[in-house]
Amino acid sequence: MRVGNSHTKVCLVSCVDDVRNVRVIRFLNTLVEDNFNVIAIMPGVLDNSTAFKIIHYPLPSLKRSFWYNAGLLNLLQALLYRLRNSFILALRLAKIKPNIIVCKEPDSWLVSVLMRLLFGCKVIADLHEVYEDRVLAFPKLTQNLLRKVIRALMKKLSQFTDEIIHVSAERQQIYNYLHKPGIVISQYPEIKHFPKRVMCKYDISDRSYQRQITAIHAGALRYTYASEQLLEAMEIVSKLFPGMRFVVLGGVDGKLKNVFLIELLKNKGVLEIYQRVPFSEVLRQLYISDIGINLVLPVDITHTLAAPQKLYEYLAAGLPVIGANVPTIRRVLKEYECGLIVDPFSPQDIANGLLQLAQDEALRQNMGKNAREAAEKHFNWEKEKTVLKGVLKNLL
Repeated sequence: MRVGNSHTKVCLVSCVDDVRNVRVIRFLNTLVEDNFNVIAIMPGVLDNSTAFKIIHYPLPSLKRSFWYNAGLLNLLQALLYRLRNSFILALRLAKIKPNIIVCKEPDSWLVSVLMRLLFGCKVIADLHEVYEDRVLAFPKLTQNLLRKVIRALMKKLSQFTDEIIHVSAERQQIYNYLHKPGIVISQYPEIKHFPKRVMCKYDISDRSYQRQITAIHAGALRYTYASEQLLEAMEIVSKLFPGMRFVVLGGVDGKLKNVFLIELLKNKGVLEIYQRVPFSEVLRQLYISDIGINLVLPVDITHTLAAPQKLYEYLAAGLPVIGANVPTIRRVLKEYECGLIVDPFSPQDIANGLLQLAQDEALRQNMGKNAREAAEKHFNWEKEKTVLKGVLKNLL
């Protein structure tokens, strides 16, 4: 049963996030499915499969961002770019006057609340990370003050917000200072896109040589994803288990100290790196892989309480997972017995986990079966979107 109608305008807005973000696409498609008049005001360009259903007003893409060791000039440029996008967003929303706005970070949240006060729009804030962590890009002397300012701003914004969405129960608890507890809508994949491995149209026996085992990292290599430790682990594994290869989807994001290892491993035929690839290629790579890698360094609250999309895609694809010892990943892998937990700071521990799965086919198959069952029963968008529809129904 549909909740909305074509006269109800729902805007998904962000000054930062690309409209091709998988979570954004799932929200957009759910809104289209419910017959809303769907509008996106975000950077990026929609692909052809989605564009005809949705009105998209693109914002300029950000060329700078603030994260660790960003540098003062980079910080100032990022702030200016985000201020520019916030101004453009406000003008566009004032012209459209949507019924409901779904916003994704403090910049667009502030603009959305202003629209609510001016035009009576309903506002849903989708908080997909812990935003106070962004102050770590600023000088240490200013971080405590900035953290308090961000918390105070978000607490005030929550007073004028109709609903708040969190990506995990663990992160929901971090935001207990807000005026609304909010609900959880997690970043689970659409199970319909992930056929069971026995039914898969891809030839999962397609290996370049006998006994080859493929481990996949579905995302860019970056410091906070323990990529330096992972590269060292790859080198260890390549010496002890020559029949193993690694695939990285997304290239390299940021600076890595041991970047020389990338060329060394590529030249040895151990590592293959692909830049941004379409979702169809992600699916193909998952189905010709044997192990999923999901590492993260607990360098801040956002990463400590990581609820990564790639984890649930591995489960849907029936892959056993090598996962970091952080709360959400640890809980999922332990409760559903679908992977091994490793110390993300230890290349040797990561290598040991990879070797254990590579050398034990029965363990891989059993954990892969458990992963798929967990995805079918619990970790899928088909269940999560009913929560989103419930939110919209309540607002209407």
